[in-house]
Amino acid sequence: MSCPTIEQEKKMNIKEVKKKDGTTVYKVNVYLGVDSLTGKQVRTTVTAKNRKTCENKAHQAMNKFIKNGSTVAREKVSFDNFNALATSWFDSYKLTVKANTIRINSNFLKNYILPALGNYKVEKITTVLLQNIVNDWARNANTAEIVNGNREKGKSKDYKLLLNIIKRILDYGMQLGVISDNPAIKVFSPKLKTRTVKKIKYFNNDELKRFLDYLDSLQSTTANIKSTTLYKLLLATGLRICEALALSWSDIDFVNNTVSVSKTLIQYSNEIQDSAKTKESNRLVSVDSETISMLKEWRKHQNYGAISLHDSLVFSYHQKMRTYELERQHLVRHFKKAKVPNIGFHGFRHTHASLLMNNDVNPKEIQMRLGHADYSITMNLYSHLAKEKKKETAEKFANILKAL
Repeated sequence: MSCPTIEQEKKMNIKEVKKKDGTTVYKVNVYLGVDSLTGKQVRTTVTAKNRKTCENKAHQAMNKFIKNGSTVAREKVSFDNFNALATSWFDSYKLTVKANTIRINSNFLKNYILPALGNYKVEKITTVLLQNIVNDWARNANTAEIVNGNREKGKSKDYKLLLNIIKRILDYGMQLGVISDNPAIKVFSPKLKTRTVKKIKYFNNDELKRFLDYLDSLQSTTANIKSTTLYKLLLATGLRICEALALSWSDIDFVNNTVSVSKTLIQYSNEIQDSAKTKESNRLVSVDSETISMLKEWRKHQNYGAISLHDSLVFSYHQKMRTYELERQHLVRHFKKAKVPNIGFHGFRHTHASLLMNNDVNPKEIQMRLGHADYSITMNLYSHLAKEKKKETAEKFANILKAL
């Protein structure tokens, strides 16, 4: 708790006052400080039966003023428990972030934070309590079984993010004067143990050729043409599936052969978010002429052979678009019929990157093309995919030595 300032102490002049009935009381006019909301000086009067009690009550008044945000212009906000405080914080937080961030944090609150802390009185939450909770989350994450790269439900590895959310909620409580300090500040996150690395799924050359041959053999139905165009675009550009499904025809530059990425699809709601996944995801991707010709053909088919004067989603038909889940189910069926591994939509992106890596494309260019925020992300994900290049590097080194 904050202590009264020297200036406040100097202005404390306790006086002895005789009442009409002959009793003695002690009285002091206390200077609390400058109100943070109104900018005006704030004073109050304290009375007690003895000098010591009067002095203590004066100190309490000063501390109460500071704890309430150095203001008397508002009443101190109170909450029944942590759940009520967290709900109030989240209502404000949702106004500042994108839909996908709202969904993620809502799940964190519902599945982890509120079950652990929701019923506690805010002022009863201590550093020790929070440390024990974070330790439990870390222990669960480090011992959880990993199946297909995923931990068991309820054993998230993101306990550092969970702690950060708790810190934000308690900071919010401090701003409202509910608590005077944040017990989460002194809590540390145990280290996440290195576990089996999730294997990146992608097509090797033989699998890719088999899948492309399969697509070329499909009957020319509307559904097949649309699916083939989508899959080949993903392979040719490395776009995320939700970026591709959010594309409008106005995003395709048929003159300069580019695709502008500036939007993304929210999977759970099937709504288009009018901004990309991250700042770096906003990008202009160059496309080969064959893929551009394929898009032109699909556009004609989409509009009964005519070029529409109205903008529409690239992968819609009759102004309707399949949900992400339906698209995923269709993809799985195509993989099965083509007799290739199920690499998922993201596998097209990995395949695109591995092909570029294996053909000596500058990793920095790959980073920009994929919309990665950091060069290290690209290298950590894909540098090991260039298997054949390791042999070539050894041969090149031997040739360099021979040329000396």
